[in-house]
Amino acid sequence: MKTTLRFNIVANFILLILLVTTLLLGLQYYSSHKIALQAIDKTFKQISNNTTKFITRSENSINKTLSLLALNNEISGKLHKNKTNPALDDLIEVLKNHKVVISIYLGFENGDFYEVFRLSKYPQMLAQHNPPKESEWAVLKIENSQEATLKFLNSKLDVLLNKNVKNQFNPTNRQWYQKAILSDKTIRTDIYQFASSHTNGITFAKRTPDKKAVIAIDVSLSNLEEFIQEQSFDKESHIVLYSNSGELLASSNKEKLYQWDKLFQFFKNKKHSITHSYLHKKREYFIYHTFSKRSDNRLNFGILMPKDTLMKPYIQSITKALYVAVILILLSIPLAFLLSSVIVRPIRSLMLENEKITKRDFDKVTHIQTNIIELDKLSNSFVSMSKSIQEYQKAQEELLDAIIKLIAEAIDSKSAYTGGHCRRVPEIAQMLTEVAHNKNDGPFKEFSLNTQDEWREFHIGAWLHDCGKVTTPEYVVDKSTKLETINNRIHEIRTRFEVLYRDAQIVYLEEQLNNQNKDKSLEKLHATQNQLIDDFEFLATVNIGGEYMSSEKQERIRSIADKEWIRNFNDRLGLADVELLRYEGTIAQETPATEKLLADKQEHLIKRVNFNHEAYKADGFKEEVPEYLYNYGEIYNLCIEKGTLSAEERFKINEHVIMTIKMLEQIPFPAHLTKIPQYAGTHHETLIGTGYPRRLSKKDLSIPERIMVLADIFEALTASDRPYKKAKTLSESLTIMATMVHQNHIDRDVFELFLSSKVYMEYAQAHLKPEQIDEVDVKTLL
Repeated sequence: MKTTLRFNIVANFILLILLVTTLLLGLQYYSSHKIALQAIDKTFKQISNNTTKFITRSENSINKTLSLLALNNEISGKLHKNKTNPALDDLIEVLKNHKVVISIYLGFENGDFYEVFRLSKYPQMLAQHNPPKESEWAVLKIENSQEATLKFLNSKLDVLLNKNVKNQFNPTNRQWYQKAILSDKTIRTDIYQFASSHTNGITFAKRTPDKKAVIAIDVSLSNLEEFIQEQSFDKESHIVLYSNSGELLASSNKEKLYQWDKLFQFFKNKKHSITHSYLHKKREYFIYHTFSKRSDNRLNFGILMPKDTLMKPYIQSITKALYVAVILILLSIPLAFLLSSVIVRPIRSLMLENEKITKRDFDKVTHIQTNIIELDKLSNSFVSMSKSIQEYQKAQEELLDAIIKLIAEAIDSKSAYTGGHCRRVPEIAQMLTEVAHNKNDGPFKEFSLNTQDEWREFHIGAWLHDCGKVTTPEYVVDKSTKLETINNRIHEIRTRFEVLYRDAQIVYLEEQLNNQNKDKSLEKLHATQNQLIDDFEFLATVNIGGEYMSSEKQERIRSIADKEWIRNFNDRLGLADVELLRYEGTIAQETPATEKLLADKQEHLIKRVNFNHEAYKADGFKEEVPEYLYNYGEIYNLCIEKGTLSAEERFKINEHVIMTIKMLEQIPFPAHLTKIPQYAGTHHETLIGTGYPRRLSKKDLSIPERIMVLADIFEALTASDRPYKKAKTLSESLTIMATMVHQNHIDRDVFELFLSSKVYMEYAQAHLKPEQIDEVDVKTLL
């Protein structure tokens, strides 16, 4: 697809801005992405460290608490029925100071068990025992692994309710007891579900110094979940704690955490890192995860955050920058158009100058003003080039004109009968066309030849209108008698009459030698000779030709032709090979041979060769083509009804227009001269399709072509240098042309313009003899 220079400049300018903007936005996005990753990595590590510190701090605090409680002799003392453990206040104080601790209890070697609960962490116990509303603490005591009592206390540790409950519990069978009783250190269990609260947690336990009891603390992970919920920095983010086996222990947002099994496998197969390769429901997440480094550390930590949430502020920043870039681009378009004018304006001016060169208006090509050196040089080259082309074209035109005039003069010189015709017809046509061009009303109102090229095109067409005559034999063009070929064959026929004339004398003399009647023989001789003289004079007169030959005269020719004469010599001696070809198929007569005085013989027929009838029709030519190229038959030619030309010769004469068209159509004329064949090849057409060679009608002929018809006829009628006819006067010529107007051979409008403008008189005064210029009654002719 072709585009303008301005469009290309503006488009490239905008494209450059887009590329720079895209590059800057890409760099900004890359930098923002990198900064975001660094920021999130720092945030994730901080959360991880905070959580780890919280867990570690809680664990250390519990360890210290257990160590202190284990040293309390009252705690390990034997339980007494219906009595509260003397260390209850201390146990309650531990629960108050450690929010992560939901219960604290003692297990004795005899199976006794003593536990203090934080009721708010045991909704099932509240539902099952329905204690008083003021109840805040609960104490479970089991003696001898049989009797179990449950007491509910208020905040002041007053007993509000005392209930006996079923006992299915022996502390010595528990893992925490068994591991702690064997160790002098605080032990920690794996994460498991507490039977009493049905929540996940860890039990810390330590034996007393006397090894008679184990004191234990249950830590619920729900407190840890509350802590990590406080650490969450976004509603869409997730902080999770999970075990090595994949059990989800805590989440900052369990309700929105989906496909934990898939996420755990992702965690499981990755090392500590930040990545955004995790996809969930076509949403991309940044992931941070750590794995336990110690065998006794059963907690693992992970953080998820949607990429779009993290990048949102950066994307918004980039979007704002994009909006600014779009605004800048929109504002830069007018600027680009304005700046491009510096280049586009002189280039457009150069294009206009180039159009002048294309239209061949070389004189109008001027230098354009521009500050761009290259364009200034190009403008200078345009001016120089136009001058060079103009000079070259002028030389070519002069050469072409010389060749055209040379051809026209050669054609005129070829025949004394057409001398000056090719030179005078263009002059008449030019004069009349100028009058038609200047008319502002009537039938020529819309006609004009607007450019010098159009005038030159018509002028050349007029000069070359008869160039096809170079192919017409001179003896056909100049044929002034019926028997004329290269020579006038009347001399040959006269010789035959001479032979018969002498034969008559020989017969007379022979009769006298035979003593026949002299008077009768002499009378017979005179009668024969007089008849021969009369017949030859008739044939000689007929040979001159005329406007019309009657059938009686044609019959007399045939009658004369039947007379015989004796040929004593071989008629094929001295002939060229080409001539002998005409005798093919005929038998030579032995001499002496009796022949007709006049004859149409086989050798008189010249065949038409290499003529393509299909191509002839395809070119639009409609003139009927005779079978033979020439027919030299003596009887045939003497019987020509009108003029001196046979049908074959008439076609050969008319063929000069066909040859004119074909010759000119073979020349590769430039676009401004393509009508030359048309102007040159229609001067023998009529307005009613009776002309030649294409039998065109008025609608097919332009005004210049109709003018050419008139110019050709007028020159032919008034020519005084043709020896075969007497020069006609102006009035005679115009009267004949008026008749041709009525016969629709000449255009009436053109003829009337010819008369009214007095072009005929202007031409006559320049080219006709004084005796030809007579009075013309224009009104009568019109």
